[in-house]
Amino acid sequence: MPTQLYAGRLAQFDVEDSMARSIENALIQLLGPLPSAPPELVNDRRVLFIAIARGVINHLESREAALRIEFDVGFTHVSTHPNIDVDHTA
Repeated sequence: MPTQLYAGRLAQFDVEDSMARSIENALIQLLGPLPSAPPELVNDRRVLFIAIARGVINHLESREAALRIEFDVGFTHVSTHPNIDVDHTA
C-alpha cells in the first residue's frame, strides 16, 4: 500500500508520523527548542500546525492533475499524474 499523506491530530500528536509533526520539527530545527508554555498554548500551536498540514494536503489533493511524473522508457517519453492517497482521519 502506498504511503498516505496524513495531516495529524491533536490527540496523538506526540506518537504519530504526521505532516503536522514534521512542521513542528522543522520549526524546531530552524529556531531551536520552542519556548515552554502551558499545555493549552502548546495545543493551540499544534492545532495551527495541523491546520496548515490539512490545507497543504487538501490543496494537493484537489490539484493532483497539476502534478506530473515524467520518465523515459527507451525511446518513449511517458508522462502521468499521480494518485494522491490521503488519510482523512481527524
